Order: sequence, then structure tokens, then C-alpha cells
Amino acid sequence: MKKDYFEEKKLASGIMPTISRSKFQSTIDVMSNLENILQEPLENYQIEKSKSFAGNALAHKFRHDYPAAIENLLIDKTRYKVIGSPGKGNWTDCPWIAILDTLITETAQKGYYPVFLFKSDMTGVYLSLNQGVTDVIENYKREAKSVLKLRAEDFRAKLNYNDAEYSTEINLESKTINARHYQAGNILAKYYPKDNLPTETALKKDIKTFLEFYEALAYSDTSFSSHIEQSHFETKQIRLHWRIERNTSLSKKVKKLKGYTCEACNMNFVDKYGSLGEQYIEAHHLRPISELEIGKVKIDIENDFAVLCSNCHSMIHRMDDPSDLEGLRDCIKKS
Repeated sequence: MKKDYFEEKKLASGIMPTISRSKFQSTIDVMSNLENILQEPLENYQIEKSKSFAGNALAHKFRHDYPAAIENLLIDKTRYKVIGSPGKGNWTDCPWIAILDTLITETAQKGYYPVFLFKSDMTGVYLSLNQGVTDVIENYKREAKSVLKLRAEDFRAKLNYNDAEYSTEINLESKTINARHYQAGNILAKYYPKDNLPTETALKKDIKTFLEFYEALAYSDTSFSSHIEQSHFETKQIRLHWRIERNTSLSKKVKKLKGYTCEACNMNFVDKYGSLGEQYIEAHHLRPISELEIGKVKIDIENDFAVLCSNCHSMIHRMDDPSDLEGLRDCIKKS
């Protein structure tokens, strides 16, 4: 039986029903004092912004305390990370706190992710499913806003949501470049005015829903379509498999844990190529593709990955079940 999204605390009814909750395991684990994450900046940011940026206590909270409070809610801390910013070297108009799925992006400069975006006048804050704007600005220059808007429309078309509950446009009350591009990049948002902030329970529900939207987009991503060959698996499952395999950060962690000797044929590149082969191996995701369903993917570096030489890695992907490491070993023994 699949676990409910909130495993340990029963929540009030009224969550948007457009995405099936029965498909989700818990991403969020424990409660924390989330209300201060919104209330404290809305009340104090403009005052603190008139003070020195270096060593400021509120700036420190945006970088450390607020992200840590949200990150403590997340069960899968390998896959998700939370970052916040009050600006770099100086106060930004619109501070933010973002939740990044490292299978999609490890930086707020690119990709897409849920993010709390505070209005510059501090009259409210948005929880927005938005896009990294820096990378788009660098690549598309004057056309960046148009590109972000088109991408946002495409993302929205892939989601099932209630029009009455979410905004497709946001207004950050700022003329800065990043703020205007975040406005263009908004996919879906929920607005919390300063005088009507959500309770901790309601905010936790909203974070959960935006994580569901986030993962739904990851499954619809066509970035790895060229790898789709196994017709008996769903396209979305194969896309996610390749997204996991090609994640550089995960690959480094796997290699550090498991070493550099092929777990199928026992080849070590140093034995064959000397120093040229030092620390060379490939990481392979062993989780059966058929199990890669929305809400069920929790990254387990120790048990869900193997390190393979290039040949064995290629061969295991030719098997009917690319998770069958024992089957690959049997093939090698019989050869």
C-alpha cells in the first residue's frame, strides 16, 4: 500500500484534487515553524534594507535559517536542497527562498523550481513555480522575457490545476531586471498578502502541492527523449531514469561511496590504463524503470546505484531490464 503524502500528521481536507494524492509518498516529514519564514521578512526587510548588508542578521536568516527550516521538512535531502538569497554583496529588491530538485537543477540560475518570492514593497509574498532567469538572460539577451513567457505557457499546458486557485501572472512591484524576468517566468503562483498569511498547516499543504507540480513537470520533460528505446516502459519513466543517471552530483557521490572497480566484470581502469584511468568509472541507476512513478522516487545512493565500466554500462542498457545487475554478471560468466 502506498503511503500518503503526509505520513505522520493528518491534515484538514480541501487540498486541490487535480493531482492524485494516492500516487505520492511523503516528501515532507516533520512540522516546523514556517510562519516566521514569511512574516518576519515582510515586517522587517525594508527596515533592515536601510542598514549595512554585511553581517546583517536577517540576511543571514535568508541564507541559512529559512532554508534550513524548509529543508527539515523534506524526507529526501539527497534529492532536494533549499537555498535563499537576500542579494549578493548588497540587498536585492525581492529576496527569495527556492526548493531545488537536484535532478533538474542545482542552481537557481537555471531550470525550474518552486520559490518564495517577496514583493519589493513587502506587502506580500508569492509561492511561485518559476524558472531560473540568469541562464535565459545570458543566452537570449533582449528576447529573454519572451522566451520565459513561452516556456511558462508550455509548462502550464502540462499541468492539471484549478484556475481559480493559482495565478499565472505575478507583480513583484520592482523594476529590477531579475524581478521583471521572474514575473515573465512564473508558471503558477499562490499569493499571500501580509495581512492574511497562511497558517503553518496551510502553508505546508501548499508546499506539498507545488512539489507535486514540480515533479509532474520533471516527468514531462523531453530533455532525454533521444534515449527512449524501450517501448514497454512509459516515456516519462525512461526520461526520469536518464535524468538520474546523468546527474553529475549524484554520480560523484556514488563513485566516492562505491569506488572505481566495475561491479559487473571487476575491471579497474587503472589496471589497464595506469594513471590515465584513475578515478574513472560510470554510475548506473539500478532502480527498475517500472518503479519510477510520480511521488515514489527517493534517491538511495548506496542501494540504487552500481559503478560499471563503459562496456558493462552499455550492455546493461541493452538488456530487457537495465536494473538486472545479476543478469549482466551471469552473461559475463557464460561468455
